[in-house]
Amino acid sequence: MNLETLTMHWKSEVSNKKKPGSRIGLITNILKRTRKSNTLRYLFIFRLAQYLNARKGLCRVYAKRLERKSNLKYGVDINIDAQIGPGFRIGHLPGIVITGHVQIGRNFFIRQNTTIGIKTMGLAEYDLKIGDNVSVGANSCIIADTLSIGDDVTIGAMSFVNKNIPAGTTFYNAR
Repeated sequence: MNLETLTMHWKSEVSNKKKPGSRIGLITNILKRTRKSNTLRYLFIFRLAQYLNARKGLCRVYAKRLERKSNLKYGVDINIDAQIGPGFRIGHLPGIVITGHVQIGRNFFIRQNTTIGIKTMGLAEYDLKIGDNVSVGANSCIIADTLSIGDDVTIGAMSFVNKNIPAGTTFYNAR
């Protein structure tokens, strides 16, 4: 992740500015919004930690420390190795778990007490892919070693997903 990508993530996730303007105006807007909202503050810190993790040396050590402290403070466990596209939104912070082995597309919306994780520890390779414009309901669980969720998918609340979901689908578990 480079500085341009970091700025793009902050602009799409934390800022509410639609018109292009100066970089100082954007940073000022982002800092004002992060003071008022825990969710926006967490997203700001999470993307900063991802940016620092992409660098080498002491930056990576600081990024891991920042990840640990922010995950503890906000009650989540989102690994900074997770590849999450721009437009990442969180409904409510507590209880969200996202593994570092996942690739998530643009405009991903996740709600509280939701897990995206792996089934088997210690495998050489995992293939968890979630497409663009996916919304995951509260108390849902997505667990697999290889899984593909297509674009424009809505996963209902309290759903358990362990199989592929095609694009444009609304998925939920019946009682």
